[in-house]
Amino acid sequence: MRWRTIQWLPARPWLGAERVHIRPSGAGLAFAALLLALWIAAVNYRLGLGYALTYFSASCAIADMLFASRNLAGLALAATPGSPVFAGSQATFTLRLINRSARPRHAIHVAIRDSAAAPSLADIAAHGETAVNIVVAAQQRGWLIAPPVRLSGSFPLGLFLAWCHWQPEARVLVYPQPEHNAPPLPLPAGTVQQVQRPSSPDSPDLPDGALELAGVRAYQPGDPLHRLAWRQIARHDGEHVFSKQFQPAADSPAGAAHGSIMLEHASLHALAPEARLSRLAAWVLQAERTGLSYGLRLGPLTVAPALGASHRDACLRALALHGSPDGSPHDWRHDFPPAQATP
Repeated sequence: MRWRTIQWLPARPWLGAERVHIRPSGAGLAFAALLLALWIAAVNYRLGLGYALTYFSASCAIADMLFASRNLAGLALAATPGSPVFAGSQATFTLRLINRSARPRHAIHVAIRDSAAAPSLADIAAHGETAVNIVVAAQQRGWLIAPPVRLSGSFPLGLFLAWCHWQPEARVLVYPQPEHNAPPLPLPAGTVQQVQRPSSPDSPDLPDGALELAGVRAYQPGDPLHRLAWRQIARHDGEHVFSKQFQPAADSPAGAAHGSIMLEHASLHALAPEARLSRLAAWVLQAERTGLSYGLRLGPLTVAPALGASHRDACLRALALHGSPDGSPHDWRHDFPPAQATP
């Protein structure tokens, strides 16, 4: 996919000398005034050493202009898209500054164009590279394009400022912001009983015979304490901790349906369009946390019930791209990396 970029920004990720702009800095203008005063004094008083000092200082300024430009020219630029985030949070882009020359680069400022945020400072070793992270507010769902970046530097003397602009070719997917205090999942009646109605002290998760003991496994963080398998723990003298595993009984309605639910976009017609997506995003996260198999029906797109990080990301991606050209129905589980963000 070819992304549209702003015309004045570089199209190639390579900074040639012709693409680096340079101008005198505030210190450079003051230094120029000082040179003029030295030259006038040398002319009026016919000072040979005054001429020598003036011309030597001017040559140092010219050399500084050359080195300030060469500090940026020749850099290779690359951008890495960040992990998906939720609307209302911060998206991170990683910019790579690659130095393929034998001379190191020093004190390069990297800042988002027209932003009041403090720039990052980068030094790049010879034949090395440096990664710089920029953070952007993710205001709304969908694709967030990396903002234009300004690279600048006044190394070595600070008399001249060299700069250029770059549009990184990277984007981050922004999921809908999950609804705060969302209502409980729209569980079927049998599934509600399965989750909420324990029947015996030994098997607190066996509601009305809807679940049966499937075995034990090693304890994982987040497992309920009432599922601890104390007999197995005692046999190992407490060195290992185990949790009970349950599954729907074969003769129960919940077991026949495998405890799965379908989250319907059309069922939330009373809400505003964006509020529907926010509630569905909250329900997806709720279902994933509770371990209940869930699917999603979003217009012409249907995601079959399942569990796992890839399934969660597929559902959240469908919600993020709903109504956009990239939101056509297809399987999204294998074309985007898993999300690292949490609401």
